[in-house]
Amino acid sequence: MPRLPALLLVLSAALVGAAIGLLVGDDRAWVTGAGAAAGLLVGAFGAWLLLRRPRRLTGGADAQAVADLPLVAHVPPPGGDEADRRRAEEAFRMLRAALSPVRDGDTPARPVLVTSAAPGEGKTTVAAGLARALARAGRPVVAVEADLRRPGLAAALGRDDAGGAGPSTVGAPLRGLTAAIVGGVPVADLLVEVEPGLRLLPAGELPPNAPELLGGPDARRVLDELLALGVDVVLDTAPLLPVADTRELLARAGDVRVVLVARPGVADRDELRGAAALVPASTAPILVVSGRAKAPRSYDQYLRDGAGV
Repeated sequence: MPRLPALLLVLSAALVGAAIGLLVGDDRAWVTGAGAAAGLLVGAFGAWLLLRRPRRLTGGADAQAVADLPLVAHVPPPGGDEADRRRAEEAFRMLRAALSPVRDGDTPARPVLVTSAAPGEGKTTVAAGLARALARAGRPVVAVEADLRRPGLAAALGRDDAGGAGPSTVGAPLRGLTAAIVGGVPVADLLVEVEPGLRLLPAGELPPNAPELLGGPDARRVLDELLALGVDVVLDTAPLLPVADTRELLARAGDVRVVLVARPGVADRDELRGAAALVPASTAPILVVSGRAKAPRSYDQYLRDGAGV
């Protein structure tokens, strides 16, 4: 919260208190001073209330107001109970619907780039869930582990053993996205089967120059190779604020959709606002919030009643 409004509040309250003291005090200085002091106390208390406004997001509506983006889904954290599992499945269906049609006739699919303002907000969970939801709707999908700093998509999809297609030997370089970008290895040779309709392009060997790789022409070539396979592409990317990787990828990737993930209670309001400002409007960005949230009991009842339909 800016300090200027709080300072103005203190000064205004002090002036009002002094004026009241002057009006009722018959020119007695101590009454005027007491009024000013009381005004200062009231103003200071009001300023304290302003300044203690939480920096963290308080919920989905708060995140939507800060980011000024459409909020399309609220994804509960993984590992919850049966109600959480149902909510998560439905949230990913909502996200899938918000991004449809990713494909328009015979035109190439529009890749979906998933990111967040800072680490720990659930972007990888959202990327994995979206990829599964697209595949279960009968669309061939490739999920790309494009976070070349702290890749986690393979683990989220249950393939944390993935280092690329084919057998590997101890000490051999991991095969994945970086092998396609730097070594020119055909993308089709690097894909790992996750489940019917869903394949993974793992990160591979982590490079020391991730922004340069993702912002270079070879990254665009790899993306074009993926699109030529006739698949929907979901990219799990690095957070926007700590590193330049995703900014470089956005500048090079062309026609993509962006999903910005924020976690209330974790995400900083100013960081979310700053991250949303970095996303080009041409990507038609949408917002997903992650983490625990209270849902109306009627929602859970509706999901439970419809489970067998």
